Amino acid sequence: MKSSISGFPELLPQEQIAFNRVANSIREHFEMYGFVPMSTAAVERISVLQAKGNDNEIYGLYRLADEHSKTDLGLRFDLTVPLARYVSQNGESLIFPFKRYQIAPVWRGERPQYGRYRQFHQCDVDIIGDGELSLNYDAEIISLVTWVLASLNIPEFHTEINNRKILTGFFSRLVRKDNLINAIRLVDKIDKITSEQFDTDMTTLLNNSADISKVRSFFDVNKRGDVDQILTWLRSLSLGEEFVQGVDELDKVVQILKKLGFNDKRIKISTSLARGLSYYTGTIFEATFDGVKDMGSIAGGGRYDNLTQTLGNEKKYPGVGATIGVSRLITKMLESGEMNTDKCSTADLLVTMQDQSLAPVYMRIANKFRAIGVKTETYLQEKPLKAQLSYANKKGIDFVLIANEKELVKSEAILRNMRTKEQHIIRTEFIGSDVRDIIAHH
Repeated sequence: MKSSISGFPELLPQEQIAFNRVANSIREHFEMYGFVPMSTAAVERISVLQAKGNDNEIYGLYRLADEHSKTDLGLRFDLTVPLARYVSQNGESLIFPFKRYQIAPVWRGERPQYGRYRQFHQCDVDIIGDGELSLNYDAEIISLVTWVLASLNIPEFHTEINNRKILTGFFSRLVRKDNLINAIRLVDKIDKITSEQFDTDMTTLLNNSADISKVRSFFDVNKRGDVDQILTWLRSLSLGEEFVQGVDELDKVVQILKKLGFNDKRIKISTSLARGLSYYTGTIFEATFDGVKDMGSIAGGGRYDNLTQTLGNEKKYPGVGATIGVSRLITKMLESGEMNTDKCSTADLLVTMQDQSLAPVYMRIANKFRAIGVKTETYLQEKPLKAQLSYANKKGIDFVLIANEKELVKSEAILRNMRTKEQHIIRTEFIGSDVRDIIAHH
């Protein structure tokens, strides 16, 4: 992905076509589960965007031409906060559980680096309840995201699962209440900083510096065994009501996923998984490539029970959702060569032209192909046929239609497969499903 401004990538045509192919596949999977499309404004009020409790990433919006303009508007940094605002405003018109998806760009004031951008697309899927929302939906979201990623033929990946109540319950006995969010945000950075830096920063937040050994032990779950053994260990800790509730919720979600066919290779419990955004209240999860440390998560999400209330809405709309970082995902697939970028055109057929005076005839023939659902490009420049065939090859167009004046008078044309060189003589006065099938089944 090239960029004229750091962190704001631009795609070449063949990359954009591949990007759209992945986004459309994700969209189809979302709709298979009954999710409906939704769109929100790119701009929100700053007060709405700050509902998550952190403004470091927000881009303010103001008019250069207006010297008195105030920065009370900002670009959305994710699609969840705008969703909460949307539900708060339109709750009376929605059918609950409200299941929606949105595929759109977001903007964050982050330091650009590998796999991280200032402008990128997210593919969000969420389920919102009216007053209550079953934990079964937490498992459904994780199952859906895993199915979507598996369908894209990406490298091996796994999903790490935790519950925010486990983290808050654990730290509530070790840090002051005003340090609780800071402790969880530090845990969210645990894979991005050295263990020495983590210990130093965490020690400043602890009530007792000696408790750093408890923190290290709690987050070192790899030695605890499989998911069931980890759950047994967590239940043995009994660190208060909130902690126990978090373990119970985590256990229920994990058991549902196991009944859906998830094994220990695909799902893992990670007590250090925190998800930095403060609106999460329960289940949290992230999908990451196996053995790739510098890429970050390719999908993630969780449960948020109180987000609409932080916007001033007294009514409770609990939700659970996920986002697939399609920009980061495609970066990896392009670099690894796992994404086909052979096509520089959306067309399946190029209608060539051998007589400039007959351009309207070639254009009418192209329209006949379009009428039966064949994506068709017409070459209207006055160039030799060899140059037109070379154009089709360069753009990855699989079929060309070739006809000179004599053939057009007889309502005939040659349909050539550019890959196999196989040719068919077709009639141009009526182009039907038999011709469409030749192109579709090549």
